[in-house]
Amino acid sequence: MPERSWCKGVDDALTAITRYLVVKRLAGDTITILAVKEYLVDGLSPSTIGHKYRISKFRVRGYVQRVMDKARNHMIAASIVKRVFPYIMNIDPVILRVSGKYLCLICNQQLRPEQIEHHIRRKHKDVVQDIVTQIVTNVRRHYRQG
Repeated sequence: MPERSWCKGVDDALTAITRYLVVKRLAGDTITILAVKEYLVDGLSPSTIGHKYRISKFRVRGYVQRVMDKARNHMIAASIVKRVFPYIMNIDPVILRVSGKYLCLICNQQLRPEQIEHHIRRKHKDVVQDIVTQIVTNVRRHYRQG
């Protein structure tokens, strides 16, 4: 029984972290994804990552903390990010920035920067869910094989 609940906890974390990263990628927020991966998987410091991407180390810590909250364990979070990262980076963003304006390529709605992720999560939750399901299925399949 405890083994089963542990597996469910990991499965829940896999889905939650994947959803978070999918929304970031669809929104075109590649820096967040790279910062999380470089901290959890590559072991870089928040200061190094912040300097590299010209963001504060506190912002890097915030990104990582959101992922850690979903996994409740550093090793699980790192393992999940390592496995989903290649799939996440193969997603094409759906937000196009033109002359300081943002356009959703799915529905052609013009957005302000602060609306982008909310728009994707609410208006295109079916797209998000399809991508999350596909990635989670692939990661599970790969994990069972090896």
